[in-house]
Amino acid sequence: MQKVLGVLALVALTSTPLEQATAQGPASVLQAPGLRAYVQQVLLQNSGFQAMVTDVAATTARIAPAGALPDPTVLVGIVSLPWPSFDFDREAMTQLPVAVRQRFPFPGKQGAATEVARADSGVSSLKAVSAEQDLAAAAAAAWYRLGFARTILSINQRIVLADQAVAISQTRYQTGQAPQTDVLRARLRRAQLVEQRTGFAALFAGARAEADALRGGPADPADTISVPLLTVLGDTISSTLQTDTLQADSLLILQLAQANPQLRMRSAQVRRHIALSHAFAIAARPDFTITLQNGFRFGGRESFATALVGVSVPLWAGRKQGPAAEAAELDLAAARQRLDDALARLTGDLKAQTATIGALRDRLTLLTREIVPLASATNESALAQYQVGAVEFSAVLDAADDLYRAWLSQARLLADYGAARARLAAALGEEWYR
Repeated sequence: MQKVLGVLALVALTSTPLEQATAQGPASVLQAPGLRAYVQQVLLQNSGFQAMVTDVAATTARIAPAGALPDPTVLVGIVSLPWPSFDFDREAMTQLPVAVRQRFPFPGKQGAATEVARADSGVSSLKAVSAEQDLAAAAAAAWYRLGFARTILSINQRIVLADQAVAISQTRYQTGQAPQTDVLRARLRRAQLVEQRTGFAALFAGARAEADALRGGPADPADTISVPLLTVLGDTISSTLQTDTLQADSLLILQLAQANPQLRMRSAQVRRHIALSHAFAIAARPDFTITLQNGFRFGGRESFATALVGVSVPLWAGRKQGPAAEAAELDLAAARQRLDDALARLTGDLKAQTATIGALRDRLTLLTREIVPLASATNESALAQYQVGAVEFSAVLDAADDLYRAWLSQARLLADYGAARARLAAALGEEWYR
């Protein structure tokens, strides 16, 4: 707990730099067309998340009754009735009492119960916030997986490459400039590309099913969230990577300690255990009971009025309230330890995420600026040189495969990069989807 308090104190002392560090907008990769609309749809329609929202409303509704007085007791009976004659007028002591009894908890107990209920509501609210952040990150990852699946399913570009190789090899074969094996190899490569469509279609169907499941089922048939990533972001990948810079790890750790939903929830759980500890600590204090009674008598006799005040005696506090209070203190210590552990683990996860994002950004930059353009130029050059017999047909196939793999790597890394940025945003408590 001391580590957490130290970090939070450091946040307070450096609030201005932290605000400046987090003032910039969300990552550009999280502003891809259609992504925010899909995430908002998931948050609105996901039943699991809506159940947590309902839980928040339920815990909030429990605050008011938590500190209410116990219900009064009304007693009605008969006293000193002769038996077996059942003569109500025979004995002067025979009466019909009507009593009202009310228990009053020791001062402070009702307030303590209210604080526990309020703390429960706070924990439930922050659980919902944490679930919202996690669900938004999962939805972004699903959206990017679907975009990647849609990208690799768009094999028409690959078939175009194969068609070019088939056409050129066929022409050279017909003119006697190339062997028949070139034509057969070109047709084989085209058939392999077509055969892979089945596997890519299954991958796309699975990604689509996962994305639909997050939003509670398929949307309107006209709705589509399957957009090829290289179509949406292909022309802006370089600018996207340039603008998606990260702050230093030290500043991100400060933001993590201040805004991470899980840490906020853990802190709320500590506050709840503090309230519980206080409630158990005063549980042994005596409660008071007030009883007002009127005994109606027969035969014109006056009624008997009775007023009683009772005090509970915590005779068994050594076996009940005392151990319960001690257990509450242990629960509080455990909650503080869990908070320390969560801070340590999340800090480590944050550093790992930033390292992963940096590596993905560097690889994407290299692919976008060098590998893909070079692979495309090599493919065009190989086709042109094969037409004049300057290279073997294997060079054409190798160049086409290099370009194809570069496209797939670019799409895969872009999907991984978008999902990683969404996870980092969730860790930092950024509501980029609003």
